[in-house]
Amino acid sequence: MVRLGSVGGGRHDHEINRGEERSADEVVPVMSDEQALARPIGWWLKEADTRLKAAFDSALEDTEVDRRGWQILTSLSRGPTRRSDLISALASFDPPAEIDEIIDRMSSRGWVEESAHVARLTATGAAKQEALAPVVDGVRQQVAAALPRPEYTALVGLLSRLVEAFPPAT
Repeated sequence: MVRLGSVGGGRHDHEINRGEERSADEVVPVMSDEQALARPIGWWLKEADTRLKAAFDSALEDTEVDRRGWQILTSLSRGPTRRSDLISALASFDPPAEIDEIIDRMSSRGWVEESAHVARLTATGAAKQEALAPVVDGVRQQVAAALPRPEYTALVGLLSRLVEAFPPAT
């Protein structure tokens, strides 16, 4: 048995059976299906989100940017975007006022400029986004190591079916 806790010393500690030793190219199950099914799907979804957030927070800790800031920088790196469209695109993550505040903070740092309600990265903002890309890629590599492409694709497909089974939250 191995004792694991949440990233960042979170609320949920649990024990898991690591399974038998396997060759380096085989996936080692973290726990049995029975152990995994002992928790409801909502717990797994929330815990996965909590741990991903903690991983991004940790990776971006000394960068003046959080996960949402990264999303804004990356969105604007694709091209100028109306502020309202950017806020709408990220509204499922944070309230519009918080996203608006992050955009304002980035503007005050000289990373984002606006004209006629259209936001775009400045050269400094583009350099910041480019410098952070390898940091964020490190977290994405952790995800890829945990969920190789076929499993990731299957998980996203299953989650999309789950989402479609329920009406949107209001």
